[in-house]
Amino acid sequence: MRPRATISFVALGLLILCAPFIQEKPAFAQDPSVKAAAQYEQRAKETVRGWVAAFGAADADKAASYFEPDVQFRMEAALNRNIETGRENARQQLRKLFDRVSRAAPTGSGPTVKGGTIQLLQTEAIGGSKEVLVITRRIDHVTINGHALRLPVGSFFRVNAQSGKIEEWLDIPLIAFNRNPPRLPAK
Repeated sequence: MRPRATISFVALGLLILCAPFIQEKPAFAQDPSVKAAAQYEQRAKETVRGWVAAFGAADADKAASYFEPDVQFRMEAALNRNIETGRENARQQLRKLFDRVSRAAPTGSGPTVKGGTIQLLQTEAIGGSKEVLVITRRIDHVTINGHALRLPVGSFFRVNAQSGKIEEWLDIPLIAFNRNPPRLPAK
């Protein structure tokens, strides 16, 4: 038998042997647990989108309403690298942040920071019936000492799949803060 005919014969044989296992859709996509997980993932993404909207509106009370009472959080974008706990603590920390970046914020020591819009670019979730992990990518538009900046931020959320509340939140700038950032040459 010629090599080409042998290969074709082997391929046909494999196709016949595998035919009972071939379906229109992958078996993974038909697994009921995957469909159930997708429902929890969608709910968690909606929770996180709601939180981001409240954060963007500088509404500490609304943002805190998305948290479990014992939430763990870190707001590195606000230069707080400590892990903090508790919904009420989160509400107070958010109020401080929002007061600092509001247009009416009093000037004091340190840079003058004004908040702007929050642009949510990407939201991905994976999880199941107990918890869902959500990762976001966003751009925080801020003005620091009169210079408009687009600050890319990555956030991680762990959402309780049953309550739909955030159990853990970590905000991390996707660029390093530099006290002496490089300057573009003047035109």
